[in-house]
Amino acid sequence: MRIATKIACLLILFTTSIVSHATFEDAVKYYEEGNHQKALTEFQALAEIGHKGAQFNLGVMYLEGTGVQSDPVKAHAWIKLSDKKPQQEKAFLDEIFQQLNQKQQQEADFYFTSLDTTFSEEALKLALEPVYKPIEESATSSNNAKPLKTFAPEYPLEAAMKGVEGWSQFAFKLDQEGTPTDIQVMDAYPGDVFVKDSIAAISKWQFETPNDKSQLNKIYKYRLSFELDKNNRKNRSIISEVKEKAESGDPVAQYYYAKYAPMVDPEEEFNPTIWLYKSAQQGIADAQYELAINLLEGEGCEEDKEKAISWLIQSASGNLGRSQFKLAKLFFQVDDKEKAYFWLDKAIQSNDQEIALELAEYLHELNDSKYSLELIIEQLKEADLDKVAYPVKHHEFAAKLYFLNGQFALAVESQEKANKVMRKIKRVPDYMQDTLAQYEKALANS
Repeated sequence: MRIATKIACLLILFTTSIVSHATFEDAVKYYEEGNHQKALTEFQALAEIGHKGAQFNLGVMYLEGTGVQSDPVKAHAWIKLSDKKPQQEKAFLDEIFQQLNQKQQQEADFYFTSLDTTFSEEALKLALEPVYKPIEESATSSNNAKPLKTFAPEYPLEAAMKGVEGWSQFAFKLDQEGTPTDIQVMDAYPGDVFVKDSIAAISKWQFETPNDKSQLNKIYKYRLSFELDKNNRKNRSIISEVKEKAESGDPVAQYYYAKYAPMVDPEEEFNPTIWLYKSAQQGIADAQYELAINLLEGEGCEEDKEKAISWLIQSASGNLGRSQFKLAKLFFQVDDKEKAYFWLDKAIQSNDQEIALELAEYLHELNDSKYSLELIIEQLKEADLDKVAYPVKHHEFAAKLYFLNGQFALAVESQEKANKVMRKIKRVPDYMQDTLAQYEKALANS
């Protein structure tokens, strides 16, 4: 069989027979559309975290000279790496190898050895895979908030009529009365269906406060469920389907299975970190980010900062703002300012709505002349207010920035919004009323 014919057949095979994911599909799409340079970049990134289809297609592109200078030596090495265990392409590899001269054959063997040392399954397992531990050993339960006074949330009418069930999970601090502050949405299912009603309810709840008041800044977690029946049959059915796809190798299903299975159908031995790793290996940026966080926190695995940073860089390179922001903070902690500023600038450019408020606060606290008030205000505007868990904090911070920037009318407007939201929860604190009066006075004097 001619090499060109074999390439065409296997390229089609890899785009149709294997379970692909967004990044791999994008790379194939770029290739088919003639955007070969972009396809090469995507295949290279995936190949270096062990994606066999990407390794094969990368070899094909080197062989064809598509998007890169033709290099049969690298082509043979990458294709051989992709076929190391199954060895289904021996005839194809022999055909390529026989067309190399003696020097090229030696180079091909040497290059394969270097690739195998760095990017083989064994090497990547050692460099990137977490060392798992039973999930019950992870110190998470100590952060669960204990409610003392609750109010039942409104069940969204449309969701109830459609039989939709789900949950929202939050992280927050507690004031001295046990009322949640700085509420942040950690996760929700399905989508944001129950987020708004969850926030409206939980912001009025009262939780048990620690005896040691110095612990008031501690971050607590709580999950609020919305169920139409005690058996939660609908969600269990959905997770069952997701599990089947995950086990068949679908990376998107692996990611959702990791996130939602323990919430809907808890199993004592289930470890989400294992499934996040499977998904991350196939290029799902969200899985790479969450796997990195688990590695940093020792969630379901041993803490490993080096591996965490490796996964953060993978997802940050795919323009995931959360990963870029996390990398910036990590590099600031070790005083590597060159890398910290590089990733911080990337995070700003990502326009990631999920981190807009936190990123704006961080830039303000950084107090660096490189980041003007105007830039910080624009960053804050990126936040989607319909998804902001604690709008009081957002409006207060916006008012403060406008005031510092001399935009007193906008400062008053934003503080009024903050007070209005707080009024729906409980009495507006004196400091908030005093702040509004300060902004109003500045506006009057201007």
